[in-house]
Amino acid sequence: MNKLFMTVFLLGALSGCAEMPQWFPNSHNQQPRSSNAADTLLAEADRLADRVGKGELTRVQAAEKLGETRIRLVGRNFMDDDVYRLYYQIAQLRDAGKIDGDAARKQMEDRLRYWQRRWPGLQNKPANPAFTQFMFKVYNLPPLK
Repeated sequence: MNKLFMTVFLLGALSGCAEMPQWFPNSHNQQPRSSNAADTLLAEADRLADRVGKGELTRVQAAEKLGETRIRLVGRNFMDDDVYRLYYQIAQLRDAGKIDGDAARKQMEDRLRYWQRRWPGLQNKPANPAFTQFMFKVYNLPPLK
């Protein structure tokens, strides 16, 4: 339970990447997509949460590492980019002590619910919004269908 709490706490704290530099490859340089990318991201988030808990990484550093894993696994798409941007912003705010875990969680849940509402009528749906699906798992929300 403590590990799950730490993962949720880390993810809530990390939520968002507002002004991330474009360090990542464009979609035409993507590696093959993984069918279980959301599970791989969850395992990586657990590993990073342990490192944050031990003081080896800040939330922002962990968010950057998770973002790198996201790009390596599935590349970029507008939905995952949006959810990750918020994930990174929240990490910055958490590290700066500007918001607490409850506020972080609410912001991320609101964004995920926004995408749930938009998904059914969305034109040009991303083929594999793995980061968004991963976040749905973390927040115990139903996945996109």
